[in-house]
Amino acid sequence: MDKLDHVRTKLKEQVPLITHMGIDVISWDGSTVVVEAPLEPNLNTHGTAFGGSLYCVGAMTGWSALHLTLMDAGHLPSVWLAKGEVAYLKPVRGVLRAQTTITPEQRQQILEGYEGKGRVKTTIEVVIHEGDAEAVRMSALYAAMKQDP
Repeated sequence: MDKLDHVRTKLKEQVPLITHMGIDVISWDGSTVVVEAPLEPNLNTHGTAFGGSLYCVGAMTGWSALHLTLMDAGHLPSVWLAKGEVAYLKPVRGVLRAQTTITPEQRQQILEGYEGKGRVKTTIEVVIHEGDAEAVRMSALYAAMKQDP
């Protein structure tokens, strides 16, 4: 099983809501992760994406980015969301598609903390677009630590 499949499986098995919402980790190129969910199971009363669903897609995007960054360095971490703030800028009327990029500097900070102390905290910025415009911006603090043997 490759790293992307590992993250997909972990999310679906350990967070049942993910399956109901249709959330899937679409891609990881070593720095940028993309997570999507279909609109249909995530609708609100206005026929647009439900705010809680947008938050969840954003949260899983940052979680996936940190998890995959550490996996690429040979680690199998325990990752969780510590704090998240979201700004809903405009309605989302199509696929909920979130993206984030881990910069080389951020990767270095993550690996130095994790490898040096066995744990790390980092803030990850996630964006969801509606067409070419930003619709949702999320800033979230994630923590990771080594799993018990």
